[in-house]
Amino acid sequence: MLEVLGLDARASRVYEVMVSQPEWTVADIAAHLAVAPDEVRDALDTLARKSLLRPAEGQPERLRAINPAIGLSALLAGQEAELAEQRAQIARTRHEAARLASRWTASHVPHGSAEMLEDEVELRRRQEELTAGARLEVLSFLPGGAQSADVLAAEREAAEGCLARGVRIRKAFTTSAMNDAATSAHTDWMARAGAEVRLAPALPTRLVVWDGHTALVPAEPGPGLRAGLVLTAPGIVSALVALFEAVWAGAEPLHEEAPHHRSADPQDLQLVRFLRSGLTDEAMSRQLGVSVRTTRRMLAGLYARLGARCRFEAGYEAARRGWL
Repeated sequence: MLEVLGLDARASRVYEVMVSQPEWTVADIAAHLAVAPDEVRDALDTLARKSLLRPAEGQPERLRAINPAIGLSALLAGQEAELAEQRAQIARTRHEAARLASRWTASHVPHGSAEMLEDEVELRRRQEELTAGARLEVLSFLPGGAQSADVLAAEREAAEGCLARGVRIRKAFTTSAMNDAATSAHTDWMARAGAEVRLAPALPTRLVVWDGHTALVPAEPGPGLRAGLVLTAPGIVSALVALFEAVWAGAEPLHEEAPHHRSADPQDLQLVRFLRSGLTDEAMSRQLGVSVRTTRRMLAGLYARLGARCRFEAGYEAARRGWL
């Protein structure tokens, strides 16, 4: 069972014997396992490299097994951190593929099925028209972090009108946007008003789809929407709906669980890994590409979710919940 931690079968067997028979010598272990003493010594070298052994008190030439609750937990934490990083990399790759798919879709628009809107006023007016005409459902991505007051005000007005008419709203925000008080309050309001809100570590593009037949995407890459394309080609809109559904399926509902029971999201896991590595707030901010102030706000949110008052308590609670 210990092979998953990088121990071969021989080292695992030797470790189990040392845990249950701490006074046994190399010869005793070899006889018990019916192997040569040199094989036991090779296993001891492996266990020492894994920090599972320590010199016996008063007998530095003899080795004793470290308490498995400490030694094996440390190895498990390393393995889980690697798995978490792999999952995060897969998520980033999935979102990058979705972003490229969106750009490919926009670049293969059939003639006559796209409306270019290059003026922000015209773009806003067209969005208002399409939203006012929605009868079934409005899907949207809102990438980026904190949203401006103007964007949030427009989002709220549009949502109020749709929800009053019984139109279903599904909207995805980025997890990092919740570090902004105004954006977080807006998502809470939307959820209470009846919209479905989910959070994703990243979103591939700005996107709005009305009733499954009209879509709006940026004319240029980036989270903003200063110029846009209104698309009506059925094949392209269907592809964008499929993109939305794929990202939506992997996103987390805004209020799925109480905060103290919530599973770790990729941002939480990254912060916990930074804490475990002993990085300063400044070093974390460089890794995340955000300001030190934002990093500290993110850490404060992590501490609140874990019910911790300091780095040590946060690390302990994260390990207790199986985040490491």
